[in-house]
Amino acid sequence: MAPLPQDAQDALRRLLREYGAADADTCAFRPVSGGASGRSIARCGGVLGIYWTAARADNNSFLPAAHGLAAAGLHVPAILAEADLGNGCGACLVQDLGERDLLSLKDAPRAERMAAYGKALRALAPLYRLKPGWELQPPFDHALYRWEQGYFAEHLLARHLGRDAAAFLAHAAPDAMARWLAELPRVPVHRDCQSQNIMLHGGEAWLIDFQGMRAGRWEYDLASLLYDPYTELAEDERAELLQLWQGIGGQEWHADVFHACAMQRLMQALGAYGNIGYNQNNPWYLQKIPAGMRALRHAAEHTPAGSPAYHCAQCILSFID
Repeated sequence: MAPLPQDAQDALRRLLREYGAADADTCAFRPVSGGASGRSIARCGGVLGIYWTAARADNNSFLPAAHGLAAAGLHVPAILAEADLGNGCGACLVQDLGERDLLSLKDAPRAERMAAYGKALRALAPLYRLKPGWELQPPFDHALYRWEQGYFAEHLLARHLGRDAAAFLAHAAPDAMARWLAELPRVPVHRDCQSQNIMLHGGEAWLIDFQGMRAGRWEYDLASLLYDPYTELAEDERAELLQLWQGIGGQEWHADVFHACAMQRLMQALGAYGNIGYNQNNPWYLQKIPAGMRALRHAAEHTPAGSPAYHCAQCILSFID
């Protein structure tokens, strides 16, 4: 893993001094995998240090979301110190929740995994009832859904599969699904609700990497978790968790919306795997494409025939099979 950039180390050491860490000037920074977030994250002085630039539009949304979610009683890491570094850059120290996330339980006994996922669903449920008093990222609208579809077409269909991206985007069905989803009521959503972004600490599930929060469909988050290519839940496990969610989520259940959101999320994820894998030279993400393709195929094949998303499902299958 690449060492922390010097400017990030300097900013975090200043915060460690402010926080009162005894080893602020001598502690070694241990980089933490931040996925493709565009942020520098490291363990130092018994806490996590996060440094960011203005390279991504959502980076400066982390602190307002962290404060707002904590005030609302959701399980998120505490902010211990923070600094505005100017020019869209910033740094903060946050509570270290350890290294145990949902992904770490991929090969654990079923009962242990299902219990952890149940805690994750209970941690998410209050999110969808919030009335955020801070500014979120731009909402899921027709343009954003179409952007996800274009991302998939460019980086997965064209680059990875050698298919005709323009033909996919010109098909009426993906656009129709995007318009339908965009017209549905919205609630606050995490936006990247996958297994690496739910930590297990102190007997509870905790949300992290929520800087991309925006208004959208809660089914998008649920599908992100239950169709996560990193973990590949078995079909009976997914069914069990969907049944559990219907008892605790407090939201009206619509299978057609869930499967439409699953297709949208998986198109976004597969586009990211292709983009990061090929354009950022990170082959780890290319290894996740087969699992993502299996999940997308499953979501498409299980889209109800009467759903407004059915023709999009058939379109996707025709391009990936």
